[in-house]
Amino acid sequence: MKSWIAVLLFLTLPFMATAQDKPAQNRPWPQEIKLANNQTVEMYQPQVESLNQNDIKARAAFKLTRDGKDYYGSCKIEAKAAINKESDLVELSRIRIKNLQAPTANITNNDLQTEIENKLDGKTVTVSYRTLVDNLSASTSSSAQQPKLHNAPPDFVFVSQPSILIMISGEPRWTESAGAKEVKRVVNSSALFLHQEDSKDFYLWALGKWFQAADFKGPWQVSKSGPTSKFVMIKDKLVKDKKIDPLEGKGPDGKPLYQPGVTPKIIVATKPTELLQSTGEPKYSAVDGTALLYMSNSPNSIFIDSKDQNYYTLVSGRWFRSASLQGTWSYVSGKQLPKDFAKIPVKSPVAEVLVSVPGTPQAKEAVVVSQIPQTAQVKRDLKPKDIACDGTVKWQSIPGTNLKFAQNCNSPLIEVTTESFYLVQDGVWFTATSAKGPWQVALAVPDEIYKIPASSPLYYVTYVHVYGSTSDMVTVGYTPGYHGTFVSADGTIVYGTGYNYDSYTSGSQWYPAPSTYGFGVGYGWGYEAGFFMGFSMGSLMYPWGWGYCCYGPTFVNVNINNTYTNWGRHTVISGPGGHGITTNTIGQTKFIRGNDSSSIYATHDGQVYRRTDSGWQKNIGPGSWENVDRKNTADLDRMHGSRNINRDVARPPTGRDFSGRPQLQGGGFRAGGGFHGGGFRR
Repeated sequence: MKSWIAVLLFLTLPFMATAQDKPAQNRPWPQEIKLANNQTVEMYQPQVESLNQNDIKARAAFKLTRDGKDYYGSCKIEAKAAINKESDLVELSRIRIKNLQAPTANITNNDLQTEIENKLDGKTVTVSYRTLVDNLSASTSSSAQQPKLHNAPPDFVFVSQPSILIMISGEPRWTESAGAKEVKRVVNSSALFLHQEDSKDFYLWALGKWFQAADFKGPWQVSKSGPTSKFVMIKDKLVKDKKIDPLEGKGPDGKPLYQPGVTPKIIVATKPTELLQSTGEPKYSAVDGTALLYMSNSPNSIFIDSKDQNYYTLVSGRWFRSASLQGTWSYVSGKQLPKDFAKIPVKSPVAEVLVSVPGTPQAKEAVVVSQIPQTAQVKRDLKPKDIACDGTVKWQSIPGTNLKFAQNCNSPLIEVTTESFYLVQDGVWFTATSAKGPWQVALAVPDEIYKIPASSPLYYVTYVHVYGSTSDMVTVGYTPGYHGTFVSADGTIVYGTGYNYDSYTSGSQWYPAPSTYGFGVGYGWGYEAGFFMGFSMGSLMYPWGWGYCCYGPTFVNVNINNTYTNWGRHTVISGPGGHGITTNTIGQTKFIRGNDSSSIYATHDGQVYRRTDSGWQKNIGPGSWENVDRKNTADLDRMHGSRNINRDVARPPTGRDFSGRPQLQGGGFRAGGGFHGGGFRR
């Protein structure tokens, strides 16, 4: 994402407009505002100083032209933000101008401030999401929510051959198959395990073929004859209905993950487990400038510290250490990592782990990203999708609160009181006076809900908020915690709370709880692309972890993918947009860049600077600028970097080498934490 173009545009379009609705036009900053008495104000691109939920504070430089002379000044801006990460745009509305000052113009009252604010009334300005990240990353303070996470290590399995890890949520629960009661199916797994009562054999469907074993944990071998036609009919129906993951063994590009003729080893786990693997015997390469070695023929992030001779691996954003690859792994706080991890060069093939090394610029930026919400406006008459419960609702208390949640329903349904109920679907809160409805979009959420602890499987709902409402619309938003990205005590982002929650499983239903391990989750950072996240999961996750019906692998990018699009374009208004932008499409992802930018900046102290080919200058009066010593321009250079229109747009992972390592154009990138490992995992 470091390559996204930072641009701030002045728009007069209604909020309903989207980037795809309007053609790009050349309306770059600065923007001219005509005032009374033949005065004009040229407003330059603001710099965002803070974001609290959807309240933004920024500062901007301006030029006042009066009586043929130019006077420079600065002001602060307060506004409401509508954030669309998918389009790289942040729209600011309800703009208020504060602390306007232009010392050389002898302004002694706030008439100019009021007049500018009136001109902006009802209008919007738009800053790119990349600008927002860059500006906030430069801030020295952070108010990131740090939940009490659990860091007990999962089981680790290291193999040097192609393998697939298949997860079952606890011990297998067998249920009857539709149309063939004598054929039992494991209900608490997204993979298809079948077993007939009068047979000793178990069957698994994966990679377009049947595997067979005398025990469901294996060892599994390709079945020579295959099961009966009943098994095939059951499989075909479940695949058609997308109720199982067929484990096709293909990457996001649809290409096979295995070489022709290669049959991977099947590994089945019933408790939190992570697969570490290499292509053949492990090979190691040195990390330049450090005492670290990394396993160069592994899709996982596996290191050896030559100083202490320990192995280190990164899984779900957490570090683990062991004396051997087959040994017992223990959790290591990021602050206790060997110092050489922070010295990994940004162009190293293993630079992605810098996101998980405390104190690095990459870790700080990732934390900033995790605090920025994706927002949308929804119609007040929006209704939730079908809420399914397995029989009568079974209520379970949430420790540390007075709340209860429905453990046997497919949506997070919460009882606040016997006459007050709330639920979340796709980033929108709904409320009702009965658990059966009727439901309506919530205009506010009780504070008690935000006290739900990380030890509860419903903790993720505390990252969904209601920001305001009008007579027909409600502004809502969620931060990446809704999809399982949290800030650790180390000041780095991690995936999942680490708790091994109990999933609800009955004779016919499985409502899986969020899961931290077993799916090769990883965060990445590339020199050209910045921070993003991806993992091998089905495309139908709800909202993170197992998913109800996981069908095929996909990358999920917490910075781009917009949950609100699940409601449909005409139901939810989720995108700012309008003039002055160019839309580029890479794959199926659209990226936005500005057509132009400006070189006038306002700093925290209200001074105005401009960037020239020969360096920085400070305004000291009408038409007067003085040069700034290069030793004092670091902050100015950072501000300019956020507007650098020569940076390319972000690129999602493309391509794959033999080891299964995703690659990025323009920079060495390796799969962090083992996501999309050497074989597709489920």
